[in-house]
Order: sequence, then structure tokens, then C-alpha cells
Amino acid sequence: MTAVYTGKDRRYTGEAVDITYDVKRCIHAEHCINHLPAVFDKDRRPWILADAAAADHVAAVAELCPSGALHYERKDGGQQETAPAQNVIRLRHNGPLEIRGDLMIEDTTVILQDETRAMLCRCGVSQNKPFCDNQHREIHFEPVDPAPSGSQEPGALGPGRLQIVARHNGPLELDGPVRIVNEAGETIFVGQAAILCRCGGSSRKPFCDGTHERIAFTAE
Repeated sequence: MTAVYTGKDRRYTGEAVDITYDVKRCIHAEHCINHLPAVFDKDRRPWILADAAAADHVAAVAELCPSGALHYERKDGGQQETAPAQNVIRLRHNGPLEIRGDLMIEDTTVILQDETRAMLCRCGVSQNKPFCDNQHREIHFEPVDPAPSGSQEPGALGPGRLQIVARHNGPLELDGPVRIVNEAGETIFVGQAAILCRCGGSSRKPFCDGTHERIAFTAE
């Protein structure tokens, strides 16, 4: 990505709801086409028909999209998407960081305000950093993630915005309340700040240990 990306997506308009889609962030989880094929059909052009289902159904399925490639805007007075009560980063097994919450994401070519969902690369080889592009599958990325911390109390973390800054050729710096969980949903970390590896080489995954400097990691 060379120009600054601000989340301006292709818009598919409907009477009750508009759907926006960003192909660069799509990782083809296919929740949309599996749950609402009348609206989302990859073999049809246009592949999204916003009026082909009730706005409530469109909204519910769009929110299943883990990458944030799909969003919606209600025009019928219905509930717009709101950020979850807590910011949660899920370490996908042998995969990226799945993040849901009240998010702000920045790097040298990305400024995303008021985001609620994202999949960020942690294998180091995505061609669409800071976002995942499924390259972890090609390199057979197999991180060893830490054991659960034992702090499973859901109320231990308050609300608030999570700012995620991808440092130039460096890690992801987190500022704000965040819970990090493994694939099974077991808590690994709860806190107000953390520095996460995105070069793929840290021996302390998901946390940074400075390996990006030793291997001359290049994010751009």
C-alpha cells in the first residue's frame, strides 16, 4: 500500500442499508457468502445486492467479517454497528491477530479511525501489512503461543479505545485497555499497553523481543 489508506471502500447501496467492501482487507473467510448467499454471491456481478435481505440480517452477517473488509450503514433508523464493550485480540492458531473492539490503527500508510474489526499480520510476510493476506498459510507459520495466564475474569478490563501503531519496520505498539486470548478464548494477557511481534521471529510471541532489529525486518 503506497497511498495512505483511510478505510474508504467500495459502496453497494440499498434502500435500507448500504454495504461497504474493501478487497485489500478481505481474507476470504467467506462467512458472508455462507450465511447470506442472497446478498453475497462471489460468482455474480455485482456480487453484493444490499436489498436482497432484511437490513437486520445484512448487519448481523457483515459483523461476522473478521477482517473488517465488510461494513454497513443503516438508512432505515436501525442500529448501527457499535464497538464491543472490551478490546480483544485473539491469536488465531498458526495465523494472524484477530482484533475486535474500539480501534484506531496507524502505520506509515494506514490511518483507520473508529474501526471495530481487523486481522493484522504477525507472520512477517504479508504483502498488505499491517493487514493479513493469508501468507501465513504459504510459509506454514507455526508460532508457539504462551500458556493462559489464569486471569479469566471478564470484568477485569474496562472500556476504552485501543490505539494500535505499527512502528516503521518494527512491532505493533498497543495503547489502551486490551485482553489477549488464544484460539480457545483463554486469557494470555490483560493490560493497558503491550508491544506485539509482527516480524514473525520473536521467541516471546505474541510479544516483541527485538528480533525485528536483528533480522532487519522490512515492513514496506
